[in-house]
Amino acid sequence: MRFSGKVAVVTGAGSGIGRATAIRLLDEGATVVAVDLKHVEPWPGRPEGRLHLVDLDVADPDAGRRLEAYLREEFQRVDVLANVAGILHIAPFLKVTRADWDRVVAVNLTGVFFLSQAAARVMVESGTPGRIVNVSSVHAVVSEPNAAPYTATKGGLEAMTRTMASELAPHGVTVNCVRPGATRTKMSEPIYTPEIVRSLQAKIPLREIAPPEWVASAICYLASEEARYTTGACLDVDGGYAMDGSLPGTVYS
Repeated sequence: MRFSGKVAVVTGAGSGIGRATAIRLLDEGATVVAVDLKHVEPWPGRPEGRLHLVDLDVADPDAGRRLEAYLREEFQRVDVLANVAGILHIAPFLKVTRADWDRVVAVNLTGVFFLSQAAARVMVESGTPGRIVNVSSVHAVVSEPNAAPYTATKGGLEAMTRTMASELAPHGVTVNCVRPGATRTKMSEPIYTPEIVRSLQAKIPLREIAPPEWVASAICYLASEEARYTTGACLDVDGGYAMDGSLPGTVYS
């Protein structure tokens, strides 16, 4: 029950890593504000008194103001913000349109910035030593062909995390990120063809594609008091993908 008495906001909570994170926080005692575009899946067996469903597009220019007002009115505080919402657009670099680019940046980077700003204002003004956890991707450091807007936003997110951590440290607020590798979610499932899965299993040293719960565990660690002396860090949760320089199927002699 690491989060008993805490208020936690999770974006992208309708599915995937966001939903797994929200459930983990609920199970460990938090009151959770589950943010998503539209909540369509039920939350069986979850405590209604501690689960607040909020329909919100993180790319909406007014999203930060709306979240800040909601937190002030309902709780007068917030302890945790997990920025999990994200989108992936697959297209060759030469064919990416301005609309494609703008939408990915709006969700993956601009939305994170202004929702973090909103939550941090509430944390600072209430004197809460809060935790902000951003979700990056292994593709912030390893190229992903046909996903230039996505990789750009994840690289930018990691740089932004470090700057936010520096500025908020005097207020006792930590800002960190997790860097997931291959993870089965609604967003990734369409591209995980049998051929892609075989290639990933050959490339990833631990030979597994993660369920969302494995990434949620890392998010909740960084959101907890156990990580109180960690800020501006990025935690790899990728089965060894980014660090491995070996050639699958070959051995140096």
